Amino acid sequence: MEITRKLAYITNASLEVRDRGILMFNIWVDYEEGCSQCVGNFALDTYNETTKEREGTAYGCEMIRQILLELKVNDFCEMSGKHIWVLGSGKGLGFTPTGIQALKGTNKDRKAVIFSEVLEMFKERSYGV
Repeated sequence: MEITRKLAYITNASLEVRDRGILMFNIWVDYEEGCSQCVGNFALDTYNETTKEREGTAYGCEMIRQILLELKVNDFCEMSGKHIWVLGSGKGLGFTPTGIQALKGTNKDRKAVIFSEVLEMFKERSYGV
């Protein structure tokens, strides 16, 4: 699968608890060619069968940490107005984001945050995902 990158402008970013208490992040972007898309929108926590409640995970914490570090911000709300690369696969309306990367001018030490790679880190370590 070929990974492509699209230049994007962040219009809004949020970290929120939604739909039955699920912790999620959303980064809304406008692409250079004119389309808009939500990047993220997946659970950062898990459901605990014993307590019958949602609970935080090391994976979710690490995902948040890596995104904040990559974009050099202290809070999700500080992402608005930044330009980034959105990494993904597919073309046109079929483009599926798989990660983000800061522009070189924003973060000279940039290293892409690939969402599936963060998840794999925690599957291998047997931490809660």
